[in-house]
Amino acid sequence: MKKRLIIAGVIMVTAMLIVAAALLPGTWSKVSFDAIVREGVVEQDGAMSLTAERITKTYGNPLCALHIAERTKTIDENGNKISVRDIQTGDTIKMTLKNLSIEGNPPYYPTVFEIKVVSRF
Repeated sequence: MKKRLIIAGVIMVTAMLIVAAALLPGTWSKVSFDAIVREGVVEQDGAMSLTAERITKTYGNPLCALHIAERTKTIDENGNKISVRDIQTGDTIKMTLKNLSIEGNPPYYPTVFEIKVVSRF
């Protein structure tokens, strides 16, 4: 009887963890860092990306490629919405993205939640 209660408890806890993980927004693994735009928006095969050089939290190659999606929020220094094309080479930006990169040179970040221009070149 005691074994059955323990097994039932473990199953219930596991089920609750699975449900919680499914209900959490996909932004729970966010990371933010500052960078300088090294290559402005590039469009290839219908996808937009830009290359930036991290100036904070740099542990390896500071360059990174960022996938810009329709849901990527882009704002200026004052918090006003801007087009991603308004971001220019040399601008300092704060990026908020999913803490996941794909190996490459430079590393590629497929999910960018927000790009905020901190200062203009």
